[in-house]
Amino acid sequence: MSRDAVLTMVAVALALVILGLFRLLRALDSAELTLRRLAAGIRAARKDLRVAGGLAASVERDAVRGRAGLNRLQQLKQGGRTP
Repeated sequence: MSRDAVLTMVAVALALVILGLFRLLRALDSAELTLRRLAAGIRAARKDLRVAGGLAASVERDAVRGRAGLNRLQQLKQGGRTP
């Protein structure tokens, strides 16, 4: 093989390596964007979970008050005295 042919093969090999690196970089950028979106979704889910916990506590308090009110009403219907 002549020296020019060897240099051409080396140049082609380097071009393929560079092309592969660019494809890898594009894939990594896409993966980073996906991970950022996933992290944002997780943060939003945590926030929603905290809000839901507060809402569940409010519902539980209202349920306790409602049960107490129903018990008092039942006592009043039966002619009982309230404590």
